[in-house]
Amino acid sequence: MHVPMTSRSILHVIEDLKPESGGPTTVVVELARHQARSGARVSVVCGSGPDQASQRAQLQASFEADGVALHVLASADRAPSRRRLRELIQTTGAEVVHLHGMWSSIVRLGAAEARRAGLPYVISTHGMLHPDVLEQGKWKKRLYLTVFASILGHCGEVLALNDEERHAIHTRFHRPASVLPNGLEIKRYIASSSERFRGLHPELANTSFALFVGRLHPIKGIDQLLRSFIAARERGLCSHLVVAGPDGGQRAELERQVSEARLSSVVHFIGPVYGDVKIAAFQACSMFVHRPRFEGFGLTVLEALAAGKPVVTTRRCRLDGAESADALRVTPDTDEGFAEAMVALERDPASAAELGARAQAWVQARFDWSAIAQQALEVYNRVLGRG
Repeated sequence: MHVPMTSRSILHVIEDLKPESGGPTTVVVELARHQARSGARVSVVCGSGPDQASQRAQLQASFEADGVALHVLASADRAPSRRRLRELIQTTGAEVVHLHGMWSSIVRLGAAEARRAGLPYVISTHGMLHPDVLEQGKWKKRLYLTVFASILGHCGEVLALNDEERHAIHTRFHRPASVLPNGLEIKRYIASSSERFRGLHPELANTSFALFVGRLHPIKGIDQLLRSFIAARERGLCSHLVVAGPDGGQRAELERQVSEARLSSVVHFIGPVYGDVKIAAFQACSMFVHRPRFEGFGLTVLEALAAGKPVVTTRRCRLDGAESADALRVTPDTDEGFAEAMVALERDPASAAELGARAQAWVQARFDWSAIAQQALEVYNRVLGRG
């Protein structure tokens, strides 16, 4: 039986809501807000919130505007409080607990306390159970999956980011699994302009540039992207490259790579961008480029598509259906192949514009947050229906 959103009380649990944590934070914030807008009673519990006062205030204001209750559990020693989480499960009147991530203590606590209260729970993996991810640091993760197998064993449904991960979960862990993709508030990208970004970066005001947005971390493959950019410049590419994102431990190494290639004047490391500034950055770029070692979904790729920008990436970026819809350029994962795709887009602006238009239409039809919120509700209804 279909149960309307207004009859549901949902509790989301996540390790932290720091903007620099990337996709999982964005997903929880937007999913919670759109579920609340649809009439659900929504609470979010996190181990810690944003570090900066301005970011904390902005998050609180956005939640309050949509009626989402926010609870931060961290105590003085930064450890989540089990007793407080137990109280919140009771006082929020949650019917279903939605856990986010796999490797954090708050997810283990959330699963244990949901079971103690007799509540069903679902887990969004955020890509953490993809076979490629489990191979990284595999001994630690295998130990986790052995010791805490009951978390998955009692989970009502596991929510993967792509069909490849969903199949692997169903095959290996024998649990109900489905795909719940990340979403976007599409209208913000369609209505945005580049002015705010250009104003903050006057050195780029009249410059055509390719854009990367994400953590400066080896898994994002920025060193590979830089090799491709160097090869593209050698083939005549005129565009600069802008690398935007918080340092995940690799910035100094990447800056050395650029310096050794004598391209410091055309590669710009601008640090993290958030909110409207980030959306304006997408509008300002001529193309978006991403050559990751692994990407479970590619949220920043989706943002670029929503902004109507041509995207160059590889099959390492798993965005189900995008390639078959001709919504982006998928290249061989080689320096030369990626470079050639960048040069081809720059030299054929008409084709680049057509690609961007197809991309925007494809995203608009599939990834608006209101539709994703409804998909999540259908998952909750299935789990509650199973008892």
